[in-house]
Amino acid sequence: MLKKTTIGKILKEIISGTEKITDNSICGKCSKCGECCTNILPISQNELDTIQKYVIEHKIRPQTHMLVMQNRLSCPYYDGKKCLIYEVRPLICKEFYCYKKPTYEMSQKFERDKYITVDMWGIAKEIDKYFKE
Repeated sequence: MLKKTTIGKILKEIISGTEKITDNSICGKCSKCGECCTNILPISQNELDTIQKYVIEHKIRPQTHMLVMQNRLSCPYYDGKKCLIYEVRPLICKEFYCYKKPTYEMSQKFERDKYITVDMWGIAKEIDKYFKE
């Protein structure tokens, strides 16, 4: 059954221990498995604008070869080894690590600021129109 919630509330549940996440790290370090590089992300309009500008300037195309491998569940800017927009990745990507509990301050930020949940494939498809002739 679905429950209505917010990113801030989910983070608070993880902090309190009532919600669990799978630790895919190796000895407490990121294994770069890509499990957290999902296509559904909470982002702000500012983050979206920054990503769009960066992708266009650096001519970064969505990683369509990942569609077959991961059923279109991974971020279009994850190439199977690394994040192609790492320098401008959204806050959730900067702050979330499967081996580290999120901070209360982070949950407060997601409660306070305006974040929308987007499908990054939809975003990538729109941005990719700039490369079509």
